[in-house]
Amino acid sequence: MRDRPAPLKRGLDVDANAVRFANYFHVLREIVHLTSGWLALEPRLEVKYALADHLHDDARAVTKVRRRLYELRHPSDDPGAPGGELLGLLDRMNAAPSPEAYEEIAYAVAKPWLARAFAVHAGLVDPVTDEPTLRLLRQLEERELRHVAELGPDDPRPPQSDLGALPIRERESRALAVMAPLHQPARDAYVEVTDHGDPFLSDELYVNGEQNHVPIEPEEQRHFFHGLMDAELGAAELMGRNMHEHPEMPWDFHVDMARQTWDEARHARVHDILMQTELGCAWGDYPVGFAYFRSIYAYDLLGRLALFNGTSEQRAMWRHSHRRKVLVARGQENVAKVFDYLLADEVPHVHNGTRWGAHLLGGDEGAYRAKVRELRRDLDAGGRPVAAGIHGGSAVAG
Repeated sequence: MRDRPAPLKRGLDVDANAVRFANYFHVLREIVHLTSGWLALEPRLEVKYALADHLHDDARAVTKVRRRLYELRHPSDDPGAPGGELLGLLDRMNAAPSPEAYEEIAYAVAKPWLARAFAVHAGLVDPVTDEPTLRLLRQLEERELRHVAELGPDDPRPPQSDLGALPIRERESRALAVMAPLHQPARDAYVEVTDHGDPFLSDELYVNGEQNHVPIEPEEQRHFFHGLMDAELGAAELMGRNMHEHPEMPWDFHVDMARQTWDEARHARVHDILMQTELGCAWGDYPVGFAYFRSIYAYDLLGRLALFNGTSEQRAMWRHSHRRKVLVARGQENVAKVFDYLLADEVPHVHNGTRWGAHLLGGDEGAYRAKVRELRRDLDAGGRPVAAGIHGGSAVAG
């Protein structure tokens, strides 16, 4: 004989449920937009890592929240515009004058407010009739609590009001403000930044074919992986800026860029650990430069996708495979295995360029490939724009 189930709770009606998800959408979307903008200007390495990780989490959360909103309001997923109290918080985040000021609001106020709203909401729904909402809320709450634990204060200060229950202005919208263009990324004060970067890094490290030089000696590996770490950080920062500066792009673009931002930051972390545990050096031991970053950042979105995703990342695939073979043959498996996963991640990064470059050209992949070929004609053998006048010292994307 089966056990008698507990009675169904009345729970929230569909409209009240949808209003809550609309409020979550506005907070999460704004956090993704601002985190992607501030990432490059955050100098602290460990914070930069965490922001990239959280950015990817939050971009996916927006997708899930909007999907649930669509399910509740089919065929519409229109979140309207935020109301008074929530609007005030979003405006405060946008007015932050520095990455530290933004992070203080995001991690002491906005994210704790979200986490508490998810918990309140979970207690209101019927766990059977609205199980999809309950499962999503539990997942989102766990993520936001982890974010606050990693970057937030010991005493977060969320407002006492129920974020989910705040009024939404139906059939209105909120535009996202874009920050001023970037001059160059920020690094910790102990990292020396020069015009030409590390003079030890030769052009032969970044060419494909027989002229490519694989670093095999300890000293050259130390310089090489230090430069590669900085190149990965620059790649993460470029992808973040692609997101922030183009809020008009479809949301899937932002999710793809957020994933690549996290990938590139994770690659940098791999090199950071490798240097300390295998190579006897550390981040900051050698100078870095931003000449290559600035040369790619100067292009519009289509140019960045064609030159970075469609060229630098694509050409790096051959070099990663070649380096791995050479290092394995010399018995350096621990160093070689790094390139295994770098190579695996480069494949979707190249696809990001094709997917979104074609999107910008009306869905025409052929037109995108033609654009890649056109822009490649202005590159040197190492994949750097000739007009930028970069010679050695500045690492490209691997």
